[in-house]
Amino acid sequence: MAGNNLANDSKQTDISFLTDISFKTDHSAGTIVSFDVHSPSSRTSSLSTDVSFLGAGEFSADDQLSQEVPEVLFEPSVFSTPHKSTHDWTTDSWRELSSGDNEHDSELPEHSPNSEDGLRLYLDISEENTNDSEDLQPTPGEKRTIAAHSGQRGRWKKRCMDRTSDSLVEILNSHCCQNDCIKSLSLNDLENSFNGVKDLNENELKQFALGQIWTCCEAAWDENSPKPNITYRFVICGKIICEKAFCRCYDISTKVFKDCVDSFVVGKRNILHGNRGTTRTREKTTTALTWMRYTFQQIGDHMPHKQEIHLPVSQTKTSLYERMRSELIDQNVTDVVTKEYFMELWNRHFPEVKIGKRSEFTVCGICQSLKEKEEKATSQQERDECYQLKQEHFNHVQTEREQYHLARHRASTEPKEVTTMIVDGMDQSKTDLPHFAQSDKDTKHLAKITTHITGVLLHTRSPHNKYAYVYTDVKQIPHDSNLTIHCILATLMKHRDILGRELFLQLDNCFRENKNRYVLSFCALLVDLQIFQKVTVHFLPVGHTHEDVDQMFSCVAKALQKRNIYTYEDLRSFVKASYTPAIDVEEVRYLLDVKEWLKPHLAGNFAHHSKPLWFEFTPGDNHAAMRYKMWHNDPWKPEGDALFCLKSLPSLHHCPLWVEPCLERVDLPWLQKDIPSKYGDRIPPAKKEELRMFVDAIGNLDELPVPVSSWALLELVTWEIRHQEEEPTQDLEPLRARIQAECRPVTIGSQGRIQHDAVQEADYSSIEVGHHAAVNLIDSTKRPYLGKVLACDGDQVTIAWMKGSWSGEWKEWLCKRGKNMVPYTTTVPLQSVILWGFPLTGRNRLPKKVAVDLKERYSKIDEDDELNE
Repeated sequence: MAGNNLANDSKQTDISFLTDISFKTDHSAGTIVSFDVHSPSSRTSSLSTDVSFLGAGEFSADDQLSQEVPEVLFEPSVFSTPHKSTHDWTTDSWRELSSGDNEHDSELPEHSPNSEDGLRLYLDISEENTNDSEDLQPTPGEKRTIAAHSGQRGRWKKRCMDRTSDSLVEILNSHCCQNDCIKSLSLNDLENSFNGVKDLNENELKQFALGQIWTCCEAAWDENSPKPNITYRFVICGKIICEKAFCRCYDISTKVFKDCVDSFVVGKRNILHGNRGTTRTREKTTTALTWMRYTFQQIGDHMPHKQEIHLPVSQTKTSLYERMRSELIDQNVTDVVTKEYFMELWNRHFPEVKIGKRSEFTVCGICQSLKEKEEKATSQQERDECYQLKQEHFNHVQTEREQYHLARHRASTEPKEVTTMIVDGMDQSKTDLPHFAQSDKDTKHLAKITTHITGVLLHTRSPHNKYAYVYTDVKQIPHDSNLTIHCILATLMKHRDILGRELFLQLDNCFRENKNRYVLSFCALLVDLQIFQKVTVHFLPVGHTHEDVDQMFSCVAKALQKRNIYTYEDLRSFVKASYTPAIDVEEVRYLLDVKEWLKPHLAGNFAHHSKPLWFEFTPGDNHAAMRYKMWHNDPWKPEGDALFCLKSLPSLHHCPLWVEPCLERVDLPWLQKDIPSKYGDRIPPAKKEELRMFVDAIGNLDELPVPVSSWALLELVTWEIRHQEEEPTQDLEPLRARIQAECRPVTIGSQGRIQHDAVQEADYSSIEVGHHAAVNLIDSTKRPYLGKVLACDGDQVTIAWMKGSWSGEWKEWLCKRGKNMVPYTTTVPLQSVILWGFPLTGRNRLPKKVAVDLKERYSKIDEDDELNE
C-alpha cells in the first residue's frame, strides 16, 4: 500500500485545527480507528479509516467530517494491542518543527499560513517501551507535544512560540466588552491577524498600533474634561471589535496601547525611538581608536604623492595589536578589543594607513635589520629580544615626533615665545613641465622642464596656525645649504613682525642641504645677531622624516595628478590652490653665496656632527654656544664648556656674492629643440608661446644681476619691531583684586591695630638703591611719577619707572628694545625726587597716608611755581 514504508518510521500526524483528539483502537474487530474531533466551536465529527491505508486529503474543523484521515502517520506498535484501548490527548504546547530531523518532511503537503485550511499541527507520538510482545498503553489524558511549524526563525521567534492552540481558544473564550465582540472571530481570523504582525519588532508593532488608532478611532473633546472621549472601532476580517479584543488579537500589551493612545491624543503619527540617529561606542572601542590614531600619526609617514600614510615596513598588524594590548594593560586597562575587531577598526576607520611590502622611500637601517633578524630567529627568546629592541626604537622615534608636534603647538599658543619652521624638498618628477594627466608614447620621451620645489611651513598664531610657502627653481642653482638658508631667511623676512624669541627649526636629515657646518653656523649667527634668543635645530631619524610638509606635497601632487599643466603660471596657480592655507609660491632665480661669506669666520672643521639629532644655540660669552644630544631625553653635551661655531662675526654690510648658475643641469639645447614644437596638439596654441618664452627666460639666467648692497639678513637685524600693547577687552582689575586680596588684620578694640607713622622728610643722603621714589617732572598731568632707585651718583639718580595711578596698582614699566623687553630707565636730577623710602601695599598700591602726603607735596610745588611766575 502507499505509505507503508512511511508508517514504519514516522512519528508525526498531520491534522488541521484539532484541539481535543481522542481515538479508539479495537483490533479484535479489525484494525479500525475511530477519531473524535472537537473543534473550538464545539462541533464534533467522527472519522474512521483503516490504519494500513494512508490517504491524502485535508479537512476543516468547521465542517462535519466523515472521511478517510488525511495523511495519518502512526507508529504501528501503538495499534498492535489485542484488546480495546482508548487514548485521549489534549494539546497543551507547541514547538517549532526542526528542519531536517524527519526524512519524510518532504512527503508532507505544503501549507501556507494564510490559507483557509488553517495552521498545520503535527501530533508527535513517541515510542517508549514497545516491542512486538509488549503493548504501548498510554495513560488516558497523557499530554503529548504538538509542534507548530510557524516558518519564522529569529529574534521574535518567542512571540510565535507563545501562540499555542490553547492560547487561541483562550483568547476566543475570553471576555472583552459588553458585546463580547471577540467571540465573533474564528481561529482563522486570529491566526491571519497575528501573521500580519509577527515579523514586526517592538518599535514597528507600536507604529502599526498607532496607525490603526488613527484609522479606526475618533476623538471627541469635552470642555469639562481635559482628556478626549475616544471611540474605538477596530476591524479584523470585516468584523468590528473593541480595543481589548484588538490588543489580544495582535498581542499588544496594555502599556504599549496606552502609549499609542497618548501619542494619538497629542497628534503624533510616527513612533521614533529615543536613540534613533545616535550611536554609542563602547569605551574599549574608543580607547583602541584613540591609540591607533595617535600611534599612526606618530610613526606613520605621509606620502607626498598620494593620500596615504605608510607605517614602517618592519611593522605588522599583529605586532601593532600586541603593542597596543601591552601598553593598555600597563595603564591598567583590562578591557581590550580582540585582534579581529582591531583589524575591523583598522579597515573601517583608517583605510589610508598601510604597511607596504617595501618602502617607497629610504628606510630606516635599524628597522630593516631588526625585521630581518626577527624573520631568521630560531627561538622564541630571540624573537622576543628583537621585538623589545623594535619597541625601544619606535619609542625613541615616537618621542622625537612628539617634540616637533609640541613645538608646533607652542608656536600657535605662544607666538611671542616660539616660532616653529619646517623645511623640506619635494620629488621634482611630479612637477615637470609640461605635465599631462595621461602620458602617451609620442611625448613621453620628449624633453621637460624639471621644476624643483622646496616647501616651508611656518607655524605661529594665524587662522590656520601656519603659513605655507613653496620656493621653485629649474635646477639652475645648486641644491645645497645656500638654498636652505635662502628659504629660511625669505620666510623669516615675510613674518619679521611676529617672530618669537625662540626659533625651532625642523630639517630633513640630509648632510648636503641641512646637516652641515654652514647651516649650523648660520643658526649660531641668528643668536649672535640677537634675532633670536635661542635656536633649536631638530632632525628626525633617517627613514622616519616624513611630516606635515610632506602632507602638503601630497596635496600638491594630488591636485596636479588629474590635470594638464602647460606653463609655469599654470603650475603656480594650481599649487597655490591645492592646500589650506593657500601656498605662497616664489620663483628662485639666483642665490647668494652665504657659504663663502661664512667660511672665513668658521671656528674650524666639523666632525661627527651627522649623528646627533638635536642642536641648541644660546648666547655665550663672546659668541653663540652650541650643544647637542642624540635623543630628546638625553642630557645636553658637552656638560662643561660649550662649542662655538664662529670665531668672529662677518660684516653684514659686506653682502655675499651671487652663486653662478649652472645651465648644464637644465640641458637648455634639448629644451629649446623639443619645447613646444614636438608636442604637437598636446599643447594648446595659446600655451605654446607662453611656454617658449619661459624656456627663453631660462636661457638668460646665466647673466648675473649686479651685486647687492643690502640683503635679507641685514634687513632682519635692522628691522625695528614696534610692539604696541593690545587694548584689554575686559576689565580684570576687580577679579585680580579679589584673587590677590590680603586678609585684613583682626582687631579687638585697640588690640591688633597697626599704627602707621607719618612719612618724614629726610636729606638726600638717605636715598638707597631699591627705594621707591616719587619724582616731580615738568608734565604735571600724569602725576604721580613713581619708580625704583637703581643708582645714585652725586647729583644724579637713575630711576626704573613704574606704571600706575593714585588708587591703582603699580607695576614695572617695560619697553621693547630689539627682541627683548627691558625696564624703562632714565637719569633725573637728585633735586627732582620729592619723596622716597615708602612701601607699597600688598596689592602694590600707594598707602593712603603716602598718597595724601604726596599730593600735598605736589600742591606745594605748584604754588611755589605760581609765585615765582
